[in-house]
Amino acid sequence: MYTNIKNIIFDFGGVLLDIDYQRTYESLTKLLNINFKSGQLPEEHKTVFHDFETGHINKENFILHLQSMSSKAIPEADEIIMAWNAMLIGWNAEIFDLLHTLRTKYSLFLLSNTNELHLNWVYNDLRINHNMLDFDHTYFDKTYYSHLVGLRKPDKEMYEFVNADAKLQPLETLFIDDMWENILGCQTIGWQTYHHNPNEDLIYIFRKVLNLI
Repeated sequence: MYTNIKNIIFDFGGVLLDIDYQRTYESLTKLLNINFKSGQLPEEHKTVFHDFETGHINKENFILHLQSMSSKAIPEADEIIMAWNAMLIGWNAEIFDLLHTLRTKYSLFLLSNTNELHLNWVYNDLRINHNMLDFDHTYFDKTYYSHLVGLRKPDKEMYEFVNADAKLQPLETLFIDDMWENILGCQTIGWQTYHHNPNEDLIYIFRKVLNLI
């Protein structure tokens, strides 16, 4: 099914990094004393989250906004950061070996909707728990983080930017993401796609389903 693959583009959370959104929803609900569910938030809050994820506001302003949402005593910035990062769980260390193996055969890229606070957590975790100082260049030809690019999935402009910047041939490119809307969003680019279930073993998927190692 997946043929002539020369480039593999990974999503981050839910594919390479284990995450649980519910942990952040519950932490922020408790901390701010509001019903924090992404589908039920007023548009003004959704806009702020979008702006943070595309780098249009910095972490200080984002934290101030979350503090302003509180219906009780204003929490400290460190408490906000801890609640916001609660969704980030960690790594299956075998993923690093998988990426190393794949990079000997393919060009690898990372395409992630993320933000300054989450990426800081990732880099600190890799440094402290995995003795890794340069994750981006160790495993990828290039990384694309939404808050640094100024675009995000599933907007087609993000896929068009990556395709042009990395000089990809779409039919030779495989995109792996756990969000169906992101898979659908890149269809106009012509990339091959795999919709990943976070509960599946990614190493098994590469060996038995994608047949790429």
